[in-house]
Amino acid sequence: MAPPEEIKGPEADALPDTATLPAELAALYLCMSPAQLADLRKSKRPERGAGNGPSVIRPVEGGPAGPKDPVLYQLGTLREYAKAHAAPSDYDTASKSGMLGWVSAKLPFFAEREPRIKRGKRVLIGGAWDRADPLREKRFIDLAKGRIRFTSLTCAEAAVSLWADVASHAAFAEKGLALLNGETQAIEASLAATRDLAAASKSDAAT
Repeated sequence: MAPPEEIKGPEADALPDTATLPAELAALYLCMSPAQLADLRKSKRPERGAGNGPSVIRPVEGGPAGPKDPVLYQLGTLREYAKAHAAPSDYDTASKSGMLGWVSAKLPFFAEREPRIKRGKRVLIGGAWDRADPLREKRFIDLAKGRIRFTSLTCAEAAVSLWADVASHAAFAEKGLALLNGETQAIEASLAATRDLAAASKSDAAT
């Protein structure tokens, strides 16, 4: 992702409600895909008032905004929408679907801007969906200013990536290992049940 020029608005380092985010970052802030946010934008009906999605704010610098101008969302509106539409994150959904979700669902992660070890090696900072993370707003500032980036990975890909700190990596990996352990136990239990069934069939045949 090419970094946006900046978060606009007074005192942008404090992420005020008057700051604006481009659609890609607005979707990330709301823990949804850009396509989902675009659908919300299309679902608006002027005759029905505010509609379903956050208000659209278009830039006015340099003259009237045209149809090709980038769509910007005011941060205060995004915050209000997030409070009013609490829903499980994509990570929660992926985790509840077991190992299939863990290895297949693509999720957004904050990552360092420049690889530490070698070119192309990503170093992750944390999941971008966790609204309870006290550092999340700061990371959005860093993201908007090009200091960090975000990347889409499956949980399995993230677990085998490098992380900026051991504690975050361990906490994330433990969830995957727990899922893997659960899958292993289910397979072992099924195999044991098959053995019992085979033994019972042999016993019935012998009598």
